[in-house]
Amino acid sequence: MDYTEVSNSIRMMMKAQGIDDMYIDKEETLYYDESGNIKHLIVKDGKLNANPDTVFVLGGVQADDIISLEELKTALGKNLEKEIKSTKDLKGTFIEILRKDNFRKILQIIQDKGWHIHFCIVQVFYYGFVDIIDSISGLECNPFAFKAELYKVLKRNPNTTISIFKKYKYPNVGTKYIKNFLSELIILIDGVIAEDAKKYRLNPLLVFLKNSLEKAKEQKGLIFIQNETTHEWVGNFVQFYRQQILSFPKKTLMFDEEKQVMSQIAEDNIIIEGKTPDNYSFKESESDAMIQVCDYVVSILRKYMIFLDRLEPEVDADIQNFDENQMNNYKLLNRILADSLNYNPLFVHFVACKYTVAKYYKYMQKYGGYRANE
Repeated sequence: MDYTEVSNSIRMMMKAQGIDDMYIDKEETLYYDESGNIKHLIVKDGKLNANPDTVFVLGGVQADDIISLEELKTALGKNLEKEIKSTKDLKGTFIEILRKDNFRKILQIIQDKGWHIHFCIVQVFYYGFVDIIDSISGLECNPFAFKAELYKVLKRNPNTTISIFKKYKYPNVGTKYIKNFLSELIILIDGVIAEDAKKYRLNPLLVFLKNSLEKAKEQKGLIFIQNETTHEWVGNFVQFYRQQILSFPKKTLMFDEEKQVMSQIAEDNIIIEGKTPDNYSFKESESDAMIQVCDYVVSILRKYMIFLDRLEPEVDADIQNFDENQMNNYKLLNRILADSLNYNPLFVHFVACKYTVAKYYKYMQKYGGYRANE
């Protein structure tokens, strides 16, 4: 399939965000692994197939050099005969893994080598709702803010959300059910507005969102949440691999072997400017130290995003309670993230609630010394 137009559009979007050509076209090698790939987000037998906190991460490190398996295992104090895996080494929540020696050791390798972390992070539950906002007229002025507000509302009681969406076969809402579907969303929003009122607070964005949903009842359709696969809120994650290939035609991309992804990418038969791109490949993690480093990186990032996706006072309180070891490791992580962002702003890509992303930048600045390039 010819993806030339899509690739050019992605490039134009990057440049529209102020990204210089040098970041897009720099010839360098990116290594990848994934974490949190649930294949798709669906309602089956009345239940969602994943936790509402599910985060998908595709990312890893940019490196000008590599290390051997023996060097990696020695640095981590591991048996040379066994494959290292973050699932064994970094068990627990983000707070818990901050205490682990190999959390620090893997980041120390990255810092000492002068490598950089790159990623695409997707809050899957959030991603399942964004098409609602994109279907409503009048919300084009600040779509990410309204998506974030709706996400907060729908995540408050996931079981209620699942029940409503199942009833209307989301994202295949029949035209005759649009008013009823929107009315149920409005009821959920009203509940939040009422709770805020008890605390003498008013959220203008939420009030505007409610009014826009009321007006949307008169729309002829909700284009992005109709005529889609019933009960499939999010399709497969191959699109994020494809986006890397289309975004970085001049970089060398080394992905971990994922049979489903490899098969679908092959079926795509990607063509750009009349040529099949040859800058990407899939490598077996068991025999590749760089992919194993990426395994640790994406596991840390996934748990970190779940940690951040809470009320800011809760996150602040947990950070203030870090012991010395946790704080040192947290600062190390944020220094590397800050350095990576300064090295190439394209190494950071979120499909996530803007409030969660804002916390990511806030703590990176506070604990990593991040300063934007002038």
